[in-house]
Amino acid sequence: MLSFIKKEKRDLREEMLDNLRLAHRQWKDKENYFESVTDPDLIDYAIYDMEASKLKYIYLLKQMKEWDMSSKLQEESKDEDISISG
Repeated sequence: MLSFIKKEKRDLREEMLDNLRLAHRQWKDKENYFESVTDPDLIDYAIYDMEASKLKYIYLLKQMKEWDMSSKLQEESKDEDISISG
C-alpha cells in the first residue's frame, strides 16, 4: 500500500514537472515572438501574451515548490511517527 502511494506521488510530481516545462517553453516561445514582431498592434498583443505566459509559469513554479515542501514535511512526519512508536 505504501509503495502505491509513493508511486502515485511520483506520478503527480512528474505531471507537475511536465506542466512546468511546457509553461516555460510557451513563455520562451512568446518572448521570441515578441522579439520578431514589428507591427505596433502585434507588439501590444505579444507583450500581453508573453506576460500572461510568464505569470502562468511563475504560478506553476510556486505550486511545485509548495507541493515539494508539503511532501517533504509529510515524509518527515511519518518518519518521526515510526521512530516514536518503534
